[in-house]
Amino acid sequence: MNTVIIGAGSGGAALAARLTEDPSQHVILIEAGPDYEELALVPEDVRDAKEMSVEKHDWGLKAYFLEPPTAREAMPYARGRIVGGSSSVNAAIAERATKEDLDTWVAAGNPEWSYEKTLPFFARLENDHDFPDAPGHGSSGPVPIKRHFEDQWPNITRAFAQACEDRGFARVEDFNAESSSGYGPVPRNLMGKEELRAGALLTYLAEARNRPNLEIRANTLARRVLFEGTTAVGVEVESEGRIENVTADRVVLAGGSFHTPHLMMLSGIGPRAVLEEHNIEPVVINEAVGRNLQDHPFSPMVALLKEKTDKGGVRAQVKYSTGTENLVDDMMIFAAVLDPATMNIPADTKGRKALMMNNLLAKPHSVGWVTLSSADPHVQPEIHVNFLSHPLDIERLKGSMRKSWDMITSSPMSEEIEEICFLDAETVADDAKLEAYIRAFSSTSLHAAGTCRMGPVGDPDAVVDQYLGVHGAKNLWVADASVMVNVTTGLTNLTAFMIGERLADLLRNGTPAESNPAELVFQAP
Repeated sequence: MNTVIIGAGSGGAALAARLTEDPSQHVILIEAGPDYEELALVPEDVRDAKEMSVEKHDWGLKAYFLEPPTAREAMPYARGRIVGGSSSVNAAIAERATKEDLDTWVAAGNPEWSYEKTLPFFARLENDHDFPDAPGHGSSGPVPIKRHFEDQWPNITRAFAQACEDRGFARVEDFNAESSSGYGPVPRNLMGKEELRAGALLTYLAEARNRPNLEIRANTLARRVLFEGTTAVGVEVESEGRIENVTADRVVLAGGSFHTPHLMMLSGIGPRAVLEEHNIEPVVINEAVGRNLQDHPFSPMVALLKEKTDKGGVRAQVKYSTGTENLVDDMMIFAAVLDPATMNIPADTKGRKALMMNNLLAKPHSVGWVTLSSADPHVQPEIHVNFLSHPLDIERLKGSMRKSWDMITSSPMSEEIEEICFLDAETVADDAKLEAYIRAFSSTSLHAAGTCRMGPVGDPDAVVDQYLGVHGAKNLWVADASVMVNVTTGLTNLTAFMIGERLADLLRNGTPAESNPAELVFQAP
């Protein structure tokens, strides 16, 4: 069985590694970015998990965060162009989707993705150094997970934890347990004494790349999926200016929430008007492709620190419920010591690291979209994240900013702060001024999801079925965060690994066939 996987990020790499455990499976893994076959060759920006890498191995995407597009200029949206995808360049936060997240997937007609059915795959992927024997955890998976506890925190993080305790938040040791409201150390995928970023490059693919049935084609751009009728038979790729067709028994898209719908539309699967505008021959008309874009907006609170510390990165957080619509843990505040510029925040840190208290909206109501800007596969998609379009998103962020301001201006946090950037008490107290601040500075947490969401036959918002097969097409699947019904509270990377694990299991055991009624499918003559 020959499988072509397009995208060597979290979902694609996990899928490739698990499929090739079976010698009868042959996998070609296509990646637009470079590959680093040995640890000694891995560059510093990919190794260093204290900072995100947003330039050296990046797609160079830009997105409109607010609508209309004239409200704010398009801003960089970092995505990893490298074997390992964004898992090779991100903040290495290893938090699972919560039970409440997965309950919404089930409610949308996807019973195969319940908490109970996905838990074994979360356990299978991890090697949890802190809770190896805890219920629902694993100790032999490819992804090492650890937490920094108090003895490894800088002074500001200890002060943040004390501020959380003083305000009545419960202590949480393990944010990957079933219930995790409160404050505590952030689980991260780190490896070795150097605490390297343990993305897919250094975990799933480190061993799998030595198998004769896995071929990794780096620096290779996928141009379009090849079809016979509505059956995927391969992919057209380009490398060093040369175009060729790679045939396959099955094709899996794993390019992430921007590039998977982008490639679908380039290949003739998408909204009718988009395909017609760009003169692309339709294969399947599906108006949902590229819609339902969800992401975690965050509103920053940036402060220069008195202490000079090398204990950077994301080390502690608090999760809590705002009381809005009975949502559980719909807000998170991270205390991170890093360079604000990596998250689109133009603070002058005077050459030093800064505290970023990122007020992250974990369950946003605002929804955006991705569409084609050109039929040329070299031209990047047009991205409209559409943050803050729902009034409840603004209100919840204002409440979190005021909570953070209370914490950062009170003892013990205030004693560690030299200067708070951008904000003052007058702005925080005034509704209009605070909303203006949030609209001016809110940025992406880089957790795009949902643009090819799963759902049953007849669901007009669904692109794939619960077995991740593309509605209306044959031999075509998706394995990345784009299939999520909504963005997960527990960030997205670990869940993307789980999606790859789950599809590998489904493909090896045979996925049930689900086909769309004819009225949802347009087949080109």
